[in-house]
Amino acid sequence: MNTILCVDDTTANLLVLEALFEPYSDKYKIITVSGGYEALEVLLSNTVDLILLDVMMPDIDGFETAKLIKKNKSTKDIPIIFLTAKRDNQTIRDAFKYGVDYLSKPYDEHELYERVNVHIKLVETRKELYKQIEFNQAVIDSQQDIIIIRNNEDIISVNESFLNFFHIESLDEFKKTHSCVSELFMDYDNYFSLHNYNNEQNWLEYFISNKNIDHNVLLMDTATFEPKAFKVDANKIKNSDKYVINLTDITKLATQSKVFENKATYDALTNIYNRSKFNELIEEHYNLFKRYKSSLCFAIFDIDFFKKVNDNYGHMIGDETLITFAKVINDSIRNTDIFARWGGEEFVLLMPETKLQEAVKVTNKLRELIQNTHFKVVQNVTCSIGLTQFLDDDTIDDVLIRADDALYDAKQNGRNQVCTK
Repeated sequence: MNTILCVDDTTANLLVLEALFEPYSDKYKIITVSGGYEALEVLLSNTVDLILLDVMMPDIDGFETAKLIKKNKSTKDIPIIFLTAKRDNQTIRDAFKYGVDYLSKPYDEHELYERVNVHIKLVETRKELYKQIEFNQAVIDSQQDIIIIRNNEDIISVNESFLNFFHIESLDEFKKTHSCVSELFMDYDNYFSLHNYNNEQNWLEYFISNKNIDHNVLLMDTATFEPKAFKVDANKIKNSDKYVINLTDITKLATQSKVFENKATYDALTNIYNRSKFNELIEEHYNLFKRYKSSLCFAIFDIDFFKKVNDNYGHMIGDETLITFAKVINDSIRNTDIFARWGGEEFVLLMPETKLQEAVKVTNKLRELIQNTHFKVVQNVTCSIGLTQFLDDDTIDDVLIRADDALYDAKQNGRNQVCTK
């Protein structure tokens, strides 16, 4: 049932309206008042679907009443039909000025009913539209992903996840300082940002036309001051200038990926390259050596009597010794050298652009450095080193075998020395 508020200072006119709608009492509830102020009071405490409003009234006229109704957020959408004996052009213009309908007295009751019926249908349609809008908003608010709806010029709507991430109450609050979320994309390796993109183009169109590429961005979480990684999916709404942007939080996945990458690259104990990564790098440098005929040397380091360290002091002290050994060497080599843990107490060093004579000096210097380093608990440690240079006809296996033979010689000759092959 719809409620109609009838406002007229003439009691007879109100009785006529009540009689007019009596046959439709199952559809319409009629409330009658005699003035503008009384009408405003009714609107504060009742849900009204339509207002029939007289223009000439003693307290405040219909135009002023309509103006006040249209200014109020909760009543501005209620349709108003002016019922007045005035028929001059100014009255008609003023009626439409306030966004209301107009019907002159005496009016045809069928025409009035049809006007009312049309406006009520519009009200119902508007209510359904608002319900659909509220439902759509509830749907996107239920999503954990950040969802943004925008056109080419501005953001139109966002969901609660957006507001929660930026710690704001409304989209308007965001717009006070930012025109678009893209300006907050952080500039970092392998992540999209406007700094590495041609701003003259529409970045959303770029995303849409490159669906085969994963587009990831970084946004700063201002609550924790830590960057969060998001996968961006952008789509253009069909037959519209609007876009839907979906930001999926992939921070955990990105972190796990970094962890896996680290595990695949670095030794868990010493945090230097592991054997797998070293095999990859020696292959690359071997190919450069074959192509450019450059100098390339390889050495194997073995900590002397390391088994005794484990046996006498335990594996925790043994691990501490390996960590210190690796750090001392790694901090002392050149940026171009490649140092890795080969396994157990063995380490390897690849020295690009280095001839054998120079490599002997480098490895002896490192050996002496280890000898003079103070190790916790065990105090002193020495190492034996097998060194060789890549030759024109060598395979990588040839070099590894030759260095291993040189290491064997260093051990057999008394340890704590560099031997070459």
